[in-house]
Amino acid sequence: MPTYKERGVMFPSDVVPRSNLELLKTFDIRDDDIMLITYPKTGSWWLHQVVKQIMAQQGVQDEKYLGDFPNFIEMTLRDKGPVAEMIKTAPSPRVLATHLPVEFLPPGLLGSKAKIVVLMRNPKDTAVSTFHFWQKIPDVKTPESWESFAEQFLAGDCLWGPFYDHALGYWKLKDKHNILFLKYEDMKKDLPAEVKKLCSFLEKPLSDEKVQTVVGATQFDSMKKTVGEKRQMFTRKGVIGDWKNNFSDDQSRAYDEQYRERLSNTGLEFQFE
Repeated sequence: MPTYKERGVMFPSDVVPRSNLELLKTFDIRDDDIMLITYPKTGSWWLHQVVKQIMAQQGVQDEKYLGDFPNFIEMTLRDKGPVAEMIKTAPSPRVLATHLPVEFLPPGLLGSKAKIVVLMRNPKDTAVSTFHFWQKIPDVKTPESWESFAEQFLAGDCLWGPFYDHALGYWKLKDKHNILFLKYEDMKKDLPAEVKKLCSFLEKPLSDEKVQTVVGATQFDSMKKTVGEKRQMFTRKGVIGDWKNNFSDDQSRAYDEQYRERLSNTGLEFQFE
């Protein structure tokens, strides 16, 4: 897969051509849009499924824009073209998604009334999930080894940019915009509580019974059974702490040191087990 860098951020040329980034500069945001923001392999598909189920419980079931896969606004789909063009005329409320760092967002998003949900995951599990994901994609050069990939991720030489640049770019907006921050680890440990938090933020209240329906449909094991063969690459273990099965002691110490350096005095913390 060929890549290029735009403003220091690496993108896959075939999936996110430069023309798509230009297209987003004039992408119209609606006040009732819901934007789901994730760094790759931090729970993008899971969050989309939860929101899809919440919408379904409120009677919204239009598969044209609430399909099985998030509508990543920066991407081009094979044989369909840029997602940003495809969803221009989609009915409201649109559920959109992106992996983009904050500086690449459509200019009108942060000043709008659109709901912005940012889901984050600890960097060690994110690195491991990314490593295994790329091994499943035939168009991508498989990392030579976990050792080389761990160094690459630590150095920030990753698609969609360095992990901490992405996370902190959004975290710095926490007091200024209409943003809900969720953690992958919190969703794993208490999904009902996180679903209720999401419902409240989206202003789509559900009864306890309907919340349980959403939870039942979006527990990891339930989704893995129903996702279908084409989407199996997006689901692996879905656990907290799988990094322990991959990291050496030296790698763990290096990641811990970077964690302390980048997040010290920011108020942003992650759970690693």
